[in-house]
Amino acid sequence: MLRGNLSTRPFYNERAVQALLGGLAVVLGLLSLFTVWQFVVLTRQQGELSARIGRDESRAAGLRREAQQVRSRVDAQLLESTVKATREANAVIDQRTFSWTALFNVFERTIPSEVRLRSVTPANDRGVLIVRFTVNTPRVEPVGLFLDRLEAAGAFARLRSVEEQGLEDGSYNVVCEGEYLGPGSQPAAGATAPVTPAQTPAASARAGGD
Repeated sequence: MLRGNLSTRPFYNERAVQALLGGLAVVLGLLSLFTVWQFVVLTRQQGELSARIGRDESRAAGLRREAQQVRSRVDAQLLESTVKATREANAVIDQRTFSWTALFNVFERTIPSEVRLRSVTPANDRGVLIVRFTVNTPRVEPVGLFLDRLEAAGAFARLRSVEEQGLEDGSYNVVCEGEYLGPGSQPAAGATAPVTPAQTPAASARAGGD
């Protein structure tokens, strides 16, 4: 009968353990290689970014120097004339977008029967659209009513008569001007017709005061 001391013999497979340890060593080696490769790539990218930042800063500094040189060479009078030309160009653009149809629609629905429109001149005054118009009327009182209606419609603000001229036929040419705000509000359907000049003594007083 054979007898042996079991405590001196391993109870596991040595080859399996060695294979497992070898596999772990390979995995650790691959991870180390990947880490080194990532470090190299990131270091290279950081160097490229640093070089690009340096080039951009150098270019920005050069542009600032050029701008300073240009500003030092610019003639103040030339700059002022350029600004003036720009404002005139903006005024032309504003006049192109100005709607004559909308303006005359406002006049048509607010002008009293005794008043005749003679001329209309829009102008851009420092960004504010000013409309000057001349009317002909046998009496000056309806002109005040006309101005009240234009402001009540929301089309004008700060309207006033600036000149009155009596004609040989007994009528008057009255020049008015004010800030044009836009077409204004359309009258609602079935709205009450505008009152006549005889019904608005306040309008007559306004025209006479102007």
